Amino acid sequence: MSVSRGRRASRAIWPVAGGAAVASGAVAWAGGQGAAAAVLVAVGVLTAVAAFLADRTATRSSDLDVEKVADRLADLVRDQWDTEATRRGVGRPPLEVFWEAADSDLVRTWPELLAQAAGGRGGPACAAPGSGPGDLAGHGALLTAYERSPCGRLVVLGEPGAGKTVLLMRFVLDLLARRGAGEPVPLLVPMASWKPDDQSLHAWLEAQILRTYPRLSAVDTATGRRRAGALLDAGLILPVLDGLDEIRVGGRDQALAAVNDGLRSNTGLVLSCRAEEFRAAVHPGPDRHPIHLDGAAAVRLRPLTPVAVGAYLLAGAGRDGPTRWAPALAALADPTSALARALATPLTASLASAVYNPRPRESTSGLPDPADLIALPTPEAVEQHLFAGFVAGAYRPYHDHPTRWNAEQAVRYLAFLARHLEHRLQTTGLAWWEMPAAVPRSCLLTALGLMNGLVIGLVTGLAAGVVVGPVAGLVVGLATGPVAGLAAGLSCRSGNSRPGQLTLRRPRREDLVLALLLGLLSGVMNGILLGLVKGPVVGLLGGSAIGLVGGLGFVLAIRPVFDTDADVHAVSGPRGLLADDRNSGLVGGLLLGSTVGLACGIMTTLCFGFGSGSALALAGGFAAGLGVCLAGGAGESWGWAWSQLVVTRLWLAARRQQPLCLVAFLTEAHDRGVLRQAGAVWEFRHVSLQRHLADDQP
Repeated sequence: MSVSRGRRASRAIWPVAGGAAVASGAVAWAGGQGAAAAVLVAVGVLTAVAAFLADRTATRSSDLDVEKVADRLADLVRDQWDTEATRRGVGRPPLEVFWEAADSDLVRTWPELLAQAAGGRGGPACAAPGSGPGDLAGHGALLTAYERSPCGRLVVLGEPGAGKTVLLMRFVLDLLARRGAGEPVPLLVPMASWKPDDQSLHAWLEAQILRTYPRLSAVDTATGRRRAGALLDAGLILPVLDGLDEIRVGGRDQALAAVNDGLRSNTGLVLSCRAEEFRAAVHPGPDRHPIHLDGAAAVRLRPLTPVAVGAYLLAGAGRDGPTRWAPALAALADPTSALARALATPLTASLASAVYNPRPRESTSGLPDPADLIALPTPEAVEQHLFAGFVAGAYRPYHDHPTRWNAEQAVRYLAFLARHLEHRLQTTGLAWWEMPAAVPRSCLLTALGLMNGLVIGLVTGLAAGVVVGPVAGLVVGLATGPVAGLAAGLSCRSGNSRPGQLTLRRPRREDLVLALLLGLLSGVMNGILLGLVKGPVVGLLGGSAIGLVGGLGFVLAIRPVFDTDADVHAVSGPRGLLADDRNSGLVGGLLLGSTVGLACGIMTTLCFGFGSGSALALAGGFAAGLGVCLAGGAGESWGWAWSQLVVTRLWLAARRQQPLCLVAFLTEAHDRGVLRQAGAVWEFRHVSLQRHLADDQP
């Protein structure tokens, strides 16, 4: 069956099912089965309405052109990095970074790069390449050097803290500012989590895009591909890979070879690395051929001059800055001093300014003395001193920016997060839905089961109390809650889950086939039972009704009609993603609970007539569905990530490892410049800060 015919069949099944339910209701009404008739008619009407809405929504969103998806993603990336660059002061004077062409043995010769560009073998050919490597030298906008590279591929080399990440951020913004419709979208991706020995470049890139922009996990019905993979296949992603030296598993030379094998000829590239680590990757041994990155030119960042650093520090020092900084600037004037060598990078210079300079409208009274830097014997000691003082400086009391956490608490909480990323997840990106990995699996399952049992016991007990009295309701709640909670806890899968957002879409053909099979099985089984008790007519009608409800419940609960949408504009950062996932969990619980309760109510009504038993069955089924969704047993798209985060927050707060308001703490750390935000995840300001906190704190 073709794709278009399959879609027409999918659209046709829902109205037919709704019409069948209404017809069955009419027959039931004529046979004197008023309650069953009402239920069947309601199911039929709801099914038809759902089919209409699903078809309209699917027409609008499910089959978006991949270039339109790229355009939407470009707008989102531009907004996110523009906000982040403004927050971090990127592009403001006076600190400026200069670069020059890298050593010639690290890349192919310029004639070879021109030949690769002419043959279309090394990336998208540049319209006006430079005349030689010397034309790559410059400062300010890295985009200029990129446009002079013959093949649209560039390697940026520099020492730790030399400003590579900030340059890449500015490059992304500059390229997006001149991007035309349908052109590739530059995405800044940290490389720390890549394992080139067991992950291809394409697979890893797709996983990282989904991690940062979860809405791109939607499957395009036209191609059967996830949106992230479709963008990569179409060459609409320009990878901006930050930190080849941060790869932990698999050799860096192996990573370079994997990039050459996995990067398509129409795809550009920007890659950053520390200089010596890149040299070791290109020249892995005397008995091996060099591994040059196909089509890539390379530049190397130059150290900052003492004059530039001094001007930068004084620019934010306030009125008495020249007096306070005079001893340190005198030591800085000697290029061989430990202080001059330590402050030769933008990272350490910015840390020194954050620790020793006042904020706007802040007094210098009580600030640490910059002269303390003179006594430190080595550049490494200066750097560690600045890292140690940075978090305390970021959280020092300030009347224009009050904080809920003091410096001691912030250091403890951030150190735990750094160890979580460094030693457990082995990455640099902090995603809130991956925090449950910090909780023992048995504790997580137990807590989810208790949450499920509490909801089920409470709702069922209240319903029973209204029908048969408070004492009996309490007994029913205490009896059903623990059993259901245990079952849900055992059924939950512990692990990480991408957050989801419910949105109406047309069900896929396989969803409908499974739903119809389940409905047929459920209808036959329940119809036989009803037929034995109430006769063949009631058995046929009741089995049909329960089968329709059961099939609908399968589509809603197991293969949701409400699924993750491809609208990437829906991503509004980590907090917005959390709100979407929480709301999705609640709505999913209501949907599943209503379906289960309706099936239980139909069965009870047909067997015993409408009364207290029907109400209790309806309430119990509703509670069961809601509880299972809240506990995470209904699937990854319905509040599973959120419900696990609730348990994680309680566990970590009880152990004083994180505050109870975890997301609020992370948001404030971002506001104070300790963390940065990349799409839906947070990262430490610099990987060196993450490692300092992870290694130096108990």
